[in-house]
Amino acid sequence: MMRISFAGLAFAAGLAAGAARAAPVSDYSSIDPDVCEVTQQDEESGSVWFACPDFRGHEVVMLEGDLRFYLQIDDPQREKQLSGQTLAPFNRLGKVLEWRLGADGKAFATIVRYHTQPDGGDGTYYDGQVLVVSKIGAEACHVATVDARANADANALARAAADRHAAAFDCETDTVLRVGKPGRSLGE
Repeated sequence: MMRISFAGLAFAAGLAAGAARAAPVSDYSSIDPDVCEVTQQDEESGSVWFACPDFRGHEVVMLEGDLRFYLQIDDPQREKQLSGQTLAPFNRLGKVLEWRLGADGKAFATIVRYHTQPDGGDGTYYDGQVLVVSKIGAEACHVATVDARANADANALARAAADRHAAAFDCETDTVLRVGKPGRSLGE
């Protein structure tokens, strides 16, 4: 006969609860241009900078230039790689920025939806959607892309990529990962 002690059960329950708390979670902030404030415009290039609501002390700036959008997070001098990264096709950003938070409650990655318009090569454009996972912190850059039109589980794939790869991703040497089934949204 097997005996199970209450202390053993309590210990196992504590481990399970600790493991559940350790899993990354998501929180969200707005990057809706109607909510963000225009802070700078360049008449010559047509570029526009938007200051979006801060998230837990993280400064969020959105830039539109050459019919493409860029995000800057905690980078007022535009020194981090993320500040210069976008997608090749013409694009715009979704209105929500997803933040991946570790067990300590600190953000380590973001996920944003790009609405893309890759050229079909015949004078038409495809309406694509790409989720872009970015590492944030001392280094900031794109880590992974997921074609949201080709993958029904695109959000889950993007979260898994953030959780598995963002912390160890080297912005200087690593190549942006393509996650899930390929599709037409990146124009490749």
